[in-house]
Amino acid sequence: MIARNMKRGFTLIEILIVVVILGVLAALVVPSVTSALTDAQTEAADARGSQILTMITRYNQFLPGGGTAISTANGAIASASFDALIAAGYCTTSDIENQLESDHAANWTFTSGKVIPTP
Repeated sequence: MIARNMKRGFTLIEILIVVVILGVLAALVVPSVTSALTDAQTEAADARGSQILTMITRYNQFLPGGGTAISTANGAIASASFDALIAAGYCTTSDIENQLESDHAANWTFTSGKVIPTP
C-alpha cells in the first residue's frame, strides 16, 4: 500500500475561476442595486411633493388669521411660503427638506400642478 502524503485542497486555477465568477456576478448586480436606490429616492421625493401640495392646499382653504394665500402658479416656491406653513403648524422644517439634494434644503418648484424638488 502506498501512503499518500498529498494535502487535499484547491488549486490556484480553481480559486481564480471562482473569483472571476464572483466578480462577473457583482458587476451584474451592483448597477441594478444603485438604480433601485435612485428610483426609491425619486419616488420618495415625489411623495413628499404631493404632501407639500396638500399642505399648501389646506393652508389656502383654511387661511389662518388674515394670512396671505400661498401661490400655486408655476415657479419656485418662496421660503416665506414654507415659513407660513411651519408657523401655522401644517409641517416642520424636516417635512420640507429636499430628499434628492439635501444641501438644497427647501428648494421646491410648482410645475404642471405638481410640486417637484429642484437642485
